[in-house]
Amino acid sequence: MYFINPFKGLRPTKENASSVAISSTDHLSKEIVIDHKKNNPWSYLNVFSAENNSKSKEQFELMKTKSILTKDNNNSFYIYKISTEDHAQVGIVGTAKLSAYDNLHIRGHEEIFFERSQKRMKQMNNLNAQIGPIYAVYPDNKLLNDLVEKELINPPVYSFDGMDRSKHEMWVLDNEKKVSKIRDLFNSINRIYIADGHHRMDALLKLSKFKQHQNPNHTGDEAYNFFMIAIFPTSQARILDYNRLVKDLYGYSPKDFIKEIKKKFKVEKQNSSYKPKKSQIFGMYLEKQWYSLELKEKPHQNLFHIINLDINLLHYYLLEPILGIGDPRQDNRIDFLAGFHGLEGIEAKVDSGEAKVGFALFATQMENVISFADKKLNMPPKSTWFDPKPLDGLVAYDFE
Repeated sequence: MYFINPFKGLRPTKENASSVAISSTDHLSKEIVIDHKKNNPWSYLNVFSAENNSKSKEQFELMKTKSILTKDNNNSFYIYKISTEDHAQVGIVGTAKLSAYDNLHIRGHEEIFFERSQKRMKQMNNLNAQIGPIYAVYPDNKLLNDLVEKELINPPVYSFDGMDRSKHEMWVLDNEKKVSKIRDLFNSINRIYIADGHHRMDALLKLSKFKQHQNPNHTGDEAYNFFMIAIFPTSQARILDYNRLVKDLYGYSPKDFIKEIKKKFKVEKQNSSYKPKKSQIFGMYLEKQWYSLELKEKPHQNLFHIINLDINLLHYYLLEPILGIGDPRQDNRIDFLAGFHGLEGIEAKVDSGEAKVGFALFATQMENVISFADKKLNMPPKSTWFDPKPLDGLVAYDFE
């Protein structure tokens, strides 16, 4: 049994790829989304935002009927390069068996919101396909990295700038010898970590069980027993900060709020925007002023069982005791802002009145993600923002 396998991808034609494939809408304003849907009738945004399941399915099937999407004839791996101005990463898109998601071979680190998982499951069941890959990382393997790198000298099947302002390039690899080599190398690695897509992963597990119960002749080899995954080497995957916004000061005046913070933190005014350069230091934006916050006393070792993540420290010493923030998954007074928005994103939210105070955090490190996953522990919600991310729909996996 191979750990990672090739598959026959369902892909847009070359001329349609840039208008069909979509990035996470977290990157996009509502105006951009509306404009893109209007000007790109074959975009997957028009599938996912259809008024009901029937319309969504109808649009997806029409894209296949009109040959906007076509299925490859050969089992293939897909080499996927994503580039920004200051970063590039190259990975492999293939399939893995769902039963490998067992905290041994495929490991996760994030808690699941039940409603989001259910929504994902209904979408995939309706389309009978997985449109976007699970994003994972693998421990670097020189032989595999070199093999992938050599493919990049060939012209890509796709090369375009996506809605996320990243360049997306893809190569289709169906040479049997090379495909076999990749399968063997992944078998030798035999361990990958989910970076982004935990809700999609949970939805796929539920959908597989649902389809299994519907099939009296279930064997375990059906397409619904597998899932599509885009796997990048850990050395290339990039994690950005995931910052916090709070809507009010819990009754404090700004002056009294800072006075309260000073009981636990060393607070210093900053002359410009402040981004923490190391762990256990925080930036705070309040009333058009940036501050740096540093704990006066070193936190207890392993206060949170494994490692004192900055997100936990901020919550334990400030958000909960001073601002009264409870479970961040349930408390509607707290919001989250991915690091690609920059510190100006925090400033805009606070200056507009959407939030009263914003906190800038040092990005969670890859070794922290792996430590949590290896010890079968969940990180706090909104701990990591992997960026850039694979697009949805550049290659899809149907369960037919």
